[in-house]
Amino acid sequence: MFLRLASQVLILSSLVLAQQLPAPDPKIVIDPEKPDQVIATVDGQPFTQMDLQLLLVTMSKTQQDAVRSNPVEALRMYGWLKKMAQLAEKEGLHKESPYEQRIEMGRLTVLSEAIIQRQEQNDILPPETLKGYYERMKDQFSSANLKLIYLSFTNETEELQAKKKAEELHAKLKAGADFVALVKEHSKDQTTREKDGDYPPVKRSDDIPDNVKQTIFGLKPNEISQPLRLPNGYYIFKLISLKEQSYDEVKDKLYVDIKQQRSRDWMQKMRTGVEVKVVSPAK
Repeated sequence: MFLRLASQVLILSSLVLAQQLPAPDPKIVIDPEKPDQVIATVDGQPFTQMDLQLLLVTMSKTQQDAVRSNPVEALRMYGWLKKMAQLAEKEGLHKESPYEQRIEMGRLTVLSEAIIQRQEQNDILPPETLKGYYERMKDQFSSANLKLIYLSFTNETEELQAKKKAEELHAKLKAGADFVALVKEHSKDQTTREKDGDYPPVKRSDDIPDNVKQTIFGLKPNEISQPLRLPNGYYIFKLISLKEQSYDEVKDKLYVDIKQQRSRDWMQKMRTGVEVKVVSPAK
């Protein structure tokens, strides 16, 4: 019966949170292991553990906690909503605008969510298919360990100075200068300078500029990049090592990511399949 009252349940959960509820009633014990157990009656109608679980499943964690803290008041609120809805239907409000349209929109929303969930459940991703994704995307699971020298600037004059300094340092490095020594002497990033230029591992999936990724992952171990200009300064990177994550290391996260992407692709296909034709007004 709760599937028919989905929109009312959402209202119920909000109202429960908004109230200063009294202390929990010790007579109601929530036990999902006994689904057929009647825990109360609401206006004379039996209310079971299963009914309560169906009520809770529509709610957020915070709302669920509020109901569990005082199920008696929650059931009273549910009964009140049901009574109000029955009165509204007797008045024919469910067939009046805008209530009829809002009810229909709620129905469409719930059913849309249901079919999306069913699509995700039915979308089987066998291990061999997942492994195929991994093989095609293997380079995306590489992480680079690197050191860097950072030369900052805040205006055009400082930028010219930073560019000149970066080119000088790059020339010294190509001639065999010690990278760490130049980090200690010239780099303006205190955090990496104190760690001999070490920067946290960078992955291809990280949210960093594409030109930075191309520069870093275009290097070979122990190779030094050309000075790279970014909006806040010039960078010189030294790739220390490149680590590739194994299939076993990434398969769980990959499974979730691929499932989500396939679901988004399916929804987009359904969306673009909707035909909308603009009708020009009559002249």
